[in-house]
Amino acid sequence: MARMPIRFLCLLAGVLASAVPPPARPLVVGHRGARARFPENTLPALRHALSAGADGVEIDVRVSADDTPVVSHDATLSPVRCRAFDGRRVPAGVAIRGLSFEALRRFDCGAVGDPGFPSQRAVPGTRIPSLAEVLDLLDAPGPPGTRKATLFLELKYEEGPSALSPPRDLFARLVVDLLREHGFADRTIVLSFDHSLLRTVRALAPALRTMPLVDQDVDLAALAQREQAPWVGARHGRLTSASVEALHAAGVKVFAWTANAPRDQDRLAAVGVDAVGTDDPQALVERWKERGPR
Repeated sequence: MARMPIRFLCLLAGVLASAVPPPARPLVVGHRGARARFPENTLPALRHALSAGADGVEIDVRVSADDTPVVSHDATLSPVRCRAFDGRRVPAGVAIRGLSFEALRRFDCGAVGDPGFPSQRAVPGTRIPSLAEVLDLLDAPGPPGTRKATLFLELKYEEGPSALSPPRDLFARLVVDLLREHGFADRTIVLSFDHSLLRTVRALAPALRTMPLVDQDVDLAALAQREQAPWVGARHGRLTSASVEALHAAGVKVFAWTANAPRDQDRLAAVGVDAVGTDDPQALVERWKERGPR
């Protein structure tokens, strides 16, 4: 048989390579909505993440004095980000759990940009939202052909006599009841560093997906098995190809938080994580467009 010219073989290899689709990308999850662009854990940040094409959004939930689940990472109002509507600074130590939802609404938590994110746009008049408001936003119709975003719902919890958190059984019931009421059980993954709280959630709603969060070098597959968790979330720098492979072999999905540098995001895609949390979901969605939809 006649040999094919080297030039022809190289051309054929190039054609075949171009016909192979790029590898599937991880889900892009907007951390605290999109805090690189808008005030964290607010409706403007969530709207931005959704309009940018994020596959999911991650928010933090606490409970007010009148047992309303509200969206806040910190246990206290931030003196840096929040102001009274008359412009006065918020004193340090004002606990979310110590104020009713109506009282929390008297603070503007979008008037001042976060100094940690120079590109963040201030949105004066932005209040702390309730979890119910977030669910209504996520359920609103989007552009034709778009799919509904997954909610990564982190429950923030503090132990001890500080009264910064409600009892675990109350916290779990308030959240589970809202998810059921709004029809969000199938669209939500509940995550927390407090694994006991996640067990309480599972006792109330066994079918609800939960995700233990970790920031230590531990056996992640063993953790997932112990906590009966379909997902595990770890700081992105602690995830390796070996740990991801072990989790996938156990049937567990992997969430990496929170990666903003392109080299870190691409490394996570290469080791096969299932979702990447980022403060700027728009930038990551645009960078990964060539990888195609998840």
